[in-house]
Amino acid sequence: MEEAKEEKNKEKEKVEVKNPTKIKDLIWSRQGELYVLLDKDTNKTFSLDPIAFLVWIQCDGKTRIDKIVDVFSVNGNRDIVKAAINGILEKLEGNGLIKWI
Repeated sequence: MEEAKEEKNKEKEKVEVKNPTKIKDLIWSRQGELYVLLDKDTNKTFSLDPIAFLVWIQCDGKTRIDKIVDVFSVNGNRDIVKAAINGILEKLEGNGLIKWI
């Protein structure tokens, strides 16, 4: 009986959808074709292309990935856009710019 409960909890965790959120608000500016984010605490900068910047802006902890994908999808290209957005989110997470809540 206890094993069945544990199994259900594991399945629930897999299904639970987490949303991306910024680690903290950073100062940003546009420099040419790129957006530069500045962490004033560490003086570290991050350069993002316009698409990655627009994805990062939407990482508020409330917006689901599907909604972000909807912003960029047109004429049946949703699967391609979703794969690209997931890649961008992985890079943002890898650089310490977002986390999942």
